[in-house]
Amino acid sequence: MHLTSHNGTNVMGRAVERGATPFSIRLLDDHCQHAISCPTPPITPANNNFMFLIKGEVLIESDSVQYLVSANECLIIPAGNAYSIRYFRDCIGYMGGFSTDFLCTSPSMAGIYKGIAFVQAGGIHITRFDHSRSGFIEVLLERIMAETLAVPQSDDVIRANINSFLVEIATESEKGHAHRDTLPNALSNRFMKLVFENGQNSLSVAEYAEKLNVSANHLNKTIKQNTGRPVTYWINESTMLTAKTMLKNTDLTMSEIATQLGMMDPSYFARRFRQHERMSPTEYRKVVRGNSI
Repeated sequence: MHLTSHNGTNVMGRAVERGATPFSIRLLDDHCQHAISCPTPPITPANNNFMFLIKGEVLIESDSVQYLVSANECLIIPAGNAYSIRYFRDCIGYMGGFSTDFLCTSPSMAGIYKGIAFVQAGGIHITRFDHSRSGFIEVLLERIMAETLAVPQSDDVIRANINSFLVEIATESEKGHAHRDTLPNALSNRFMKLVFENGQNSLSVAEYAEKLNVSANHLNKTIKQNTGRPVTYWINESTMLTAKTMLKNTDLTMSEIATQLGMMDPSYFARRFRQHERMSPTEYRKVVRGNSI
């Protein structure tokens, strides 16, 4: 999405800005894991934003609604829809943005764009692809990325591939089973919002269930069914996200961070953090402060 410096250089890859008809695309890779501090401040994109994941998970929040994007899924956020990135984990893929003006430079292109129902609807849209179609989407986005690096580059080639990308999404959406706008269950949405707002004071499964007025078994079953992960996974992710935020944005000692997270033993906190991030808390602090944006 729009994570650029003051001079227009994209912090997560190469961005291309073309005056009144902007377009950008960048790779999602390991660098992004440290470059994005979650939750991000609210973002209101001037262009239509997209994200396609080959691997990983992203939790987007817009108007207090949660959107969990996973591997082989594509997220479209139309221009003007405010959102925040609540959670970003091990993501590989592509993200970028494009304006309507950039695509609609001819009657035929405008006709294709205006014929895509989900774009005109204006809401946040998630489409899941099967393995073969996901591979084709990856190829399209690779072509677009390659063209932005070509000398000379062709905007017409980029437009054609973006339109093909949007048509692929529309085709899957028309099948009826591939499209979803939010987490599939209201309870899942409420839980994900609660758990990521509560990272510094993470509760047990039973305590979250009580807050949500359901049994622990029902909560576990629902969350596993709708996110593919158990409740304990999301509790741990929220705790580690809070730890990473403290490591990046404060000068608290490891002991102080552990205590704030409810872990009285700093060595236990260090072990859990290393298991999660594949580096120690001290190493993580050095990395993210070296990559500050």
